[in-house]
Amino acid sequence: MSGVPWGGSEELWWRTARRLQSAGHQICVNFKWWPEPAKQLQKLADDGAEIFYRDRPPIKDWWTWLRTLSQNLSPNKDLQNKWTEVARPDVVLVTLGYHPDRVLIADECHRQGIPYAINVQSASSFFFLHGDTLDQYRKWYRNAKRVYFVSAENQHKLETNLAIDLPNAEIIENPFNVDPQRQPIWPSTQNGYRLACVGRIHFQSKGQDLIVDVMRRDRWRNRPLEIVFYGKDQGNLRQLKDLIVRYNLGDRLKIAGFEEDMTEVWNQCHGLLLPSRYEGAALVIVEAMLSGRLAITTDTGRNAEFIRDGESGFIAPAATSDLLDEALERAWQVRDQWQTLGQLAAKRIRQCYSEDPVGAFADKLVQLPQI
Repeated sequence: MSGVPWGGSEELWWRTARRLQSAGHQICVNFKWWPEPAKQLQKLADDGAEIFYRDRPPIKDWWTWLRTLSQNLSPNKDLQNKWTEVARPDVVLVTLGYHPDRVLIADECHRQGIPYAINVQSASSFFFLHGDTLDQYRKWYRNAKRVYFVSAENQHKLETNLAIDLPNAEIIENPFNVDPQRQPIWPSTQNGYRLACVGRIHFQSKGQDLIVDVMRRDRWRNRPLEIVFYGKDQGNLRQLKDLIVRYNLGDRLKIAGFEEDMTEVWNQCHGLLLPSRYEGAALVIVEAMLSGRLAITTDTGRNAEFIRDGESGFIAPAATSDLLDEALERAWQVRDQWQTLGQLAAKRIRQCYSEDPVGAFADKLVQLPQI
């Protein structure tokens, strides 16, 4: 990742690293430098991991230099692509938050004979690689031992972008952040219904603007339905607030900020509304279903694989206002069945999602050098 210090795309590699550490493996991490490093990196370091920061600005004072040394982070590791010569890893995993990200370390791994894998956490049709870069990207992906995707849809999108097949591709799963044994209470519907939109406030990916566009329509203004936005700002919170004011929707649309305890979210909400324009595999869909909540969402990532439209949730064929309106209308017409649909969703997701994605991925990485 390069836009923020931490995000959902980092959870799989981080938890896998923790699991491998507990099994006796030595971990080293190459991560973008931030003024306030993510606490997850410190947890790895506390257990013996070596952290190599890249893109660090020049160290200008002795105090910072001494503090860097005290953290066992030599100023010489700030990084060129030569960190692999220092760490001498047996295998390298490169995690990409978005498919256009460059895999520069792949060239160094190939030169040194280090097996590497690429994990693509998200791909979309909104960005296509320029023809002049194709040879470079194709080389990175073809030389990888494995290319891990979190959905077959994302694999197809990247193969279309590269205009090649990837026989080294494999589908994996991300870890979820709810306790499947801890079921939330079903909120009262006496004063109406409440849906949660959970995700970073980022219109291009999560489509919160579409919710505003739907809810400003006449038929929704007079219905007892409230939408609550949960998530950190990633560039569009100001627009979201201003749109709510512009259309006088303050009694229908609420902004709650980031909530770490998802069980508390589902204690207050009857379902999930997520009009994503693109996804890798939206974990909030998995978490909502595990928590017994139906999801109203779009056909992207693994959503259509997880949700049986009309039975355990509702799917809009694409992220447009009219199609979202239609899917929400179908859901509204059976609102008295939302609890039952949520129970079916909980059963469905347990049939098609791994109980231990981290353990499964850790095993794959350990076996990678032998492939």
